[in-house]
Amino acid sequence: MADLLNYDTSQLLAFILVLVRVSGIIATAPVFGSSNTPPQIKVVMSLTLALILYPFIPPITVFPDRPDHYILLIASELLIGAVLGIIGRFLFGAVEFAGTVIGFQMGLGMANVFDPQSQEQISLVGRLQSTTATLIFLAMDGHLIFLQAMVRSYSVLPPGEADMSQPLVEKLTELSASVFVIGLQIGAPLIVALFLANAVVGLLARSVPQIQVFVVGFPLTIMLGILFLLFGLPFFAQAVYQMFEKLDTQIFDALKLLGG
Repeated sequence: MADLLNYDTSQLLAFILVLVRVSGIIATAPVFGSSNTPPQIKVVMSLTLALILYPFIPPITVFPDRPDHYILLIASELLIGAVLGIIGRFLFGAVEFAGTVIGFQMGLGMANVFDPQSQEQISLVGRLQSTTATLIFLAMDGHLIFLQAMVRSYSVLPPGEADMSQPLVEKLTELSASVFVIGLQIGAPLIVALFLANAVVGLLARSVPQIQVFVVGFPLTIMLGILFLLFGLPFFAQAVYQMFEKLDTQIFDALKLLGG
């Protein structure tokens, strides 16, 4: 017990820096930062991971003399954790965007549900695909990618060396723009198929005016959408798996850009 009480002030300051970076990742990373997870669990998880990680990282010797400089150092550590975590959020945003477009094509644009993870209203199809992507993410040990990123970040980017450079801003902008591109690529088969189905219904309504389009069109698009979702699930899972495989590389690239 005496050894636990005999600690150096520099060790406490170093542990706070580790805790801040870990907390930034936990707060923003998918699954870890979900609103379904109680804040108490996030705090305990951050403390536990920081305690486990602290003995294995290189010694931290960068301690400013002035308190305001130390606060800036804490802010830079929080920035590192937030950037690493938000990269995974972009990928899940692409999946939700694909589901939202598909749901709109199916005629379920008004049938929205509340997503506790994003704190927004999303379509039923978007919620379904987001849940499926989460299960795939956990099945392929995607959550371990962020745990590995915590360890690797200290060898690539020690405390006090974070730099919000222009290449990093451009990288984050590119990733945010890729949400729409990846979302359209994932949902392209169903989007095109449902678009053709709506076009056929429109042509049928023009050629046979006696047909009630709203009576025939909505059940038809919903039925076709459900069938396409069912038969296209293996291809959707494969596309999401390949997307998550690139997450490790994207995080490592962001670390190098953070280091200038």
